[in-house]
Amino acid sequence: MDTIYRAKPYIPEVTHKWILNKYQTILETGALIQGKYVGQFEQEACDMFNVKNAIATTSCGTGLETVLLASGIKNKRFIVPTQTFAASVNCIIRTGNTPLIVDVDSETQCLSLDIIKENMTDDMGGVVLVHMSGLITPEMEEIEKYCKDNNLFLVTDDAHSYGATLGDRFAGSFGDAGVFSFYPSKIITTAEGGLITTDDDELAEKCRVVRNHGTRRNDGEYQGLDYGYTCDMPSTNYRMSEFHAVLGLAQNKYLGSFLDRRNQIARIYDERLSNVDWLQTPFKDEDNIKQTYWQYIVKITDGRDRTETLLRLLDEYQIPTANAYSPLCHEQEIYKDYLSPKGYKNSEEFITKIFSLPMYVEMTDEQVHYICETIEKL
Repeated sequence: MDTIYRAKPYIPEVTHKWILNKYQTILETGALIQGKYVGQFEQEACDMFNVKNAIATTSCGTGLETVLLASGIKNKRFIVPTQTFAASVNCIIRTGNTPLIVDVDSETQCLSLDIIKENMTDDMGGVVLVHMSGLITPEMEEIEKYCKDNNLFLVTDDAHSYGATLGDRFAGSFGDAGVFSFYPSKIITTAEGGLITTDDDELAEKCRVVRNHGTRRNDGEYQGLDYGYTCDMPSTNYRMSEFHAVLGLAQNKYLGSFLDRRNQIARIYDERLSNVDWLQTPFKDEDNIKQTYWQYIVKITDGRDRTETLLRLLDEYQIPTANAYSPLCHEQEIYKDYLSPKGYKNSEEFITKIFSLPMYVEMTDEQVHYICETIEKL
């Protein structure tokens, strides 16, 4: 049996020649940034996810920063969940605002409406909401309405959720804006990269300005003449290159099959592991939510030591696993001034018990069953 990885990007061999041909064109024309391929990649996202605007960036983290800078909100608090990567918190600090790191729902590991409500303050400016592991927050539409009714800016961190749906709506279509990640381990990859989606035309135009050092080209009467630029705000370069966009276009061709395979793997895990008495499988709502299963996170329920279990899986059976965002953000020393007075009962209860199993498109059924058989006998 081939080596099992924890996660692994998949770039189908059939796309290699197409990608290299496009790279040759880019090199020959010298159009290395913000050319037709970035535009095509952005338009594909608009068409796939039924949104009006898409703005490609260098990463999800810089995309989140771009959105918050474009919003013009400063000196406000933003709710952000403790179970997330540092970028979700850092974007708030780096744009002149203050994070309020809060607990998450014990079952979904996502923000809930009740948690948002109980952490509201008079100086609250918005919410950075994370769809954990490719599960769109089940209360997303209720949270979206609450934020709109209370004048809260809502940006969704969709790093795990490229192609996920809630009902007939895609991740990236909720709130004021959504931001995707194309890091190598994500649903599709551009090597490095991110993408902002929004139906707000004014916000989208400001994001394009932020992405380009805070500048915009000056319009002139005669086409072809350079009338210089105007700098509207201090920013930096968040632009995606043409090379990254070409890789994204190639990956988009296989998004449907990537998601199908991840869901097939998840179904095998579900069927085999649901009868393991010391393990709880992930939350699912198959009638309303299509997950991406960026990760397949399970929870130990019988009190056994997680570290010992994971080391045994790795050392004895060559099965790599991972802690899921441990330590939590509120446990990081750098964020000690941003803690919620409501505490972290849910996340602190499950964080030492959860771990993710291998999940990537090229996994074979044989490998998935081997993992399940191993867990069944532990």
